[in-house]
Amino acid sequence: MLAMLAEATAWLKTKGIVQWPERFPRSVVEATVASGGLFVATEGSVMVATVTLLWSDPSFWGDRDDAGFVHRLVVRRTHAGMGRTVLDWAADQVRSAGRTHLCLDCLGTNRRLRRHYEELGFHLVSEVPGPADHPHSAAHGSWTAALYEKAISSRRDTGSE
Repeated sequence: MLAMLAEATAWLKTKGIVQWPERFPRSVVEATVASGGLFVATEGSVMVATVTLLWSDPSFWGDRDDAGFVHRLVVRRTHAGMGRTVLDWAADQVRSAGRTHLCLDCLGTNRRLRRHYEELGFHLVSEVPGPADHPHSAAHGSWTAALYEKAISSRRDTGSE
């Protein structure tokens, strides 16, 4: 997982995007694993995508109990385009938990990613200062997070209607 995050960080940097620290602290990933919030997609024995799905995110979203919160969504370049599938899976988890929104945040200056989330139906809720103890702060110093949410219907849209 740490290697995959570092690989994604290096690729983003080649595109002029400083999204994450060069290496996430091991403690961040270990805490996510311990909480049961880290998920991976594999092809055979190879990890091709990973996402963190949490049921609370008070540092950005306050005390919300109607949503699931996506963090650190990474897809290997060999599987580019799979992010939409991962977000659909996360929406299914939110729906199964009886919640009504899928929320995520991204670096406010990452216009390309923001446009992508908007194309996927996410709506900007607000922009907030990034907390000093957040892993992004190691890469950026002070920064702004763009908070996005998407309403999740009580049943999955299969596109057949």
